[in-house]
Amino acid sequence: MLLAALLVEALVTLWPSGLAITGHEGDLMHMLDASLRMVDGEMPHLDFMTPIGILGFAPVAYWIWAGFMVGKATLLANMSMAVFMLPAIWWVGASRLSFGQALFFGLGMIALLTSLVFGGAVPTISLSMYYNRWAWAVTFLVLMVVLLPARRDLAENLVSPLLVGSGMAALAMLKMTFFVPLMPVVILLMLARKQFRLLLKSLTIGLMVGLALLAWLGLDFFIAYFENLLVLTGESSGRSTPGASFSTVVASPASLPGSLVLLAGLLVFRKSGMMEQGLVFLLLAPVFAYITFQNWGNDPKWLFFIILYIWVNLPSADKKTLLGLPARQSLQVLMVVAITALFPSAISILTSPLRAAFSSTEGFVRVPLSPPGLGDIWLPEARMKNAIITQPMQGMPAPVPLVEPLVIDGIGFPECRGAATAIPIPLAMAKEVAGLEFTRDRPVLTADLLNSSWLLADVTRVKGAAPWYYGDNSGFEDAEFLLVPVCPLNVDMRRQMVSNFEEAGYTLKAAYSSELMGLFEIVKPAQPDRPLDR
Repeated sequence: MLLAALLVEALVTLWPSGLAITGHEGDLMHMLDASLRMVDGEMPHLDFMTPIGILGFAPVAYWIWAGFMVGKATLLANMSMAVFMLPAIWWVGASRLSFGQALFFGLGMIALLTSLVFGGAVPTISLSMYYNRWAWAVTFLVLMVVLLPARRDLAENLVSPLLVGSGMAALAMLKMTFFVPLMPVVILLMLARKQFRLLLKSLTIGLMVGLALLAWLGLDFFIAYFENLLVLTGESSGRSTPGASFSTVVASPASLPGSLVLLAGLLVFRKSGMMEQGLVFLLLAPVFAYITFQNWGNDPKWLFFIILYIWVNLPSADKKTLLGLPARQSLQVLMVVAITALFPSAISILTSPLRAAFSSTEGFVRVPLSPPGLGDIWLPEARMKNAIITQPMQGMPAPVPLVEPLVIDGIGFPECRGAATAIPIPLAMAKEVAGLEFTRDRPVLTADLLNSSWLLADVTRVKGAAPWYYGDNSGFEDAEFLLVPVCPLNVDMRRQMVSNFEEAGYTLKAAYSSELMGLFEIVKPAQPDRPLDR
């Protein structure tokens, strides 16, 4: 059944020759930057800065290396993850769940792994933040193994620790914001359930995987990974809270139904004498809240696991809970509430491959990637051709206090930003830079969130630069020119990068200016005033 579902999903997903997406092209450029760097032999953390683990880009990079265009390579990466995890998904269902539960779990996991949208209630088609969906799928797999007792012994003593140990190692190499909060809770849950052998074996397998990765990637790789993660904790990162505030994630009108399900489930389980299940809800509530808070979009995908966990642990009809209410019916009501809360996101995730497969490219234009042979991704014409900017007006209220205009070597830059998509203005700037003879074969860094010029025109890439800028000094040593947009995607990051150059003792010498940008030659100091963050 699961294999048939995966084959249908593969046919629907991979059939179109081109991929028409409708949003999040900034994340698309971020993913392509990192993946294409890997295709060219660069390593995450060592050769370019990113807080996302190597597993977040390696599957896409592999398929691009194999000769596929970038859109098809991303779809194949999704399918590869689903194929790779399918035996484990089947094993969890066969060993721990009824047929209906196993079908629900299996189909949900396949949909999560192969979706073409981050989630949410908007019917967008995008290639954004797929690594978050992969990490949620691995998280659910680990929790199912740890928290649900085996109904059938299918090599339980061998497979369970293999899935838990390797699953946690995969999260560490995929997204640390999943691994860090989940790891101690998984250990506590195994201790509380007296799964001492499972804990010991899982830790051993996880350590073995870690040592193998250490031998393969080297100690410097992991030191650089840790340093990249530290950058995000700084005030200048601009990415410590990628979405809504923590209180909004927990208690906003959209989030409250899910939060109430966790709280009510905890009370019902505890008051009906199911203390272990109540403990599970108590320990997982902050983990799920934090992971959701750290993922852009703040999509409560964890409700998928909660629905299944309640379903598996429905008590007998005679158990009572608060005020003498029947515990079974109370939990069934909570399941309905959780399904209702998850429904918009679930429908968006389930239908996204169909929307992509049957969408027309009429009214769309191909993203002009460089070199041209890589591009099989289309965007709505309006998003590619409409370049709009926003800026505060002097003397009028503004979202943030007006600051002194940025001035570099006599050239002033207003406090405006590009309010259109992440491609039209960067594309125009990249073409402009590519037309300047004196920049040929000389690396150009962009003072903005994205350093995408080399993806859009014949502009030399800066070794070590961050595909998504987090406020550090990545790429400074290798850059020869700094491209400063008049209206960047993020004004704060533009100012942060320029400030970092000045603080490190570099001189920015005006070389070219236009209505779109200023281009500055970077004059390097003999000895930087302070060590560079790499």
